[in-house]
Amino acid sequence: MNLKEFLSSIPPYEYRTVFKDALPYLAEEGYFEAIVGGSFEAFHKKIFQLGSYPRGIGLGIAMMAQTNVAGRILKFVSDGFLNENKTPRVFRREETIAIGAKLLKDVSSGKDIISMGVSESGWKGRISNITTKYRIENNQIILNVSKSFLTNGANCSGFLIVAKSPSETFDVIYVARDLYGLELEIFDLEYAKEATHCKLKGNDLSLPLKNLFFFNYQDFAPEIHLSEMLSASALFCGYTNLILKTLLKEKRDSDPKSIGKIIDIQQLLYSKVLDISRQKDQDPNFRMEWVHPYGYETALDLIYSWLTDLVSGVELANMFPDIGLFYSIHPGKTPIYQKNILKKIRSLKNTPTK
Repeated sequence: MNLKEFLSSIPPYEYRTVFKDALPYLAEEGYFEAIVGGSFEAFHKKIFQLGSYPRGIGLGIAMMAQTNVAGRILKFVSDGFLNENKTPRVFRREETIAIGAKLLKDVSSGKDIISMGVSESGWKGRISNITTKYRIENNQIILNVSKSFLTNGANCSGFLIVAKSPSETFDVIYVARDLYGLELEIFDLEYAKEATHCKLKGNDLSLPLKNLFFFNYQDFAPEIHLSEMLSASALFCGYTNLILKTLLKEKRDSDPKSIGKIIDIQQLLYSKVLDISRQKDQDPNFRMEWVHPYGYETALDLIYSWLTDLVSGVELANMFPDIGLFYSIHPGKTPIYQKNILKKIRSLKNTPTK
């Protein structure tokens, strides 16, 4: 049985264990290779394909978070890069690297899930607004945590928590799921429920120093977020393919002009995703901010407007309920999009005309 066949066999009422149960199939088909240094171009071709599978959007969101967010930090730590350049000393460095390497090995082989906790209630997408904090006392990490949105939270074995240090940096702490005093609440989104989520709370949680994983997360937060959105772009392109194929089959009177415009924009966006992915593969110093925005945010709006020329918004949502996921938190409204599009506008404005 392959991944698509497995996903097709799942009863409609099951969703919370889908990602966990799919891990062996995902590993066998190479979905985790990008986590350990494999090709992002190959990864995004797989994510595109996943967009047209049953349960594919939820699974795609789960893979995005595992690869681009938690996986990125685990790869850094496993490679011995803890980003401690602004920190006077590193606690239990070798032990920390060993933990990171073990977690990365288990995640990349489909044996484990690690969730990443950045978002908080009222943080407005800004690292500087994070209130989760830690201090060091008696050779222990003392953590006060309140996180509101941790993807893959239902079945993970642990969490990478971004917390503010006494010196005002934002560092990553590894927290095992079964840590004494940690409160966990699983909740479901309206869309793509296979990507499970949870909230975390805990006061004065005590952890060993080796769990202080990665320093100055704020240096990499924009890059990690934009890498995740690149994967979302690939997933959206794959889902658009499924939508068009379905509409052409079930709505034979669909306006070919609208269909053609959707295909044009979808193919332009997907080719851009693969081009950027190749740049990521070829240049280890490549940064997403160099090319962002690249059209995803605008493509979302254009494609939705043309789809609703073909069917009503209500009918579209009924036929393809997971489409709401891409619009529920529109990437065009995020601070990083506003910042980067203004940079492009200023650059264009200041470019002399011939």
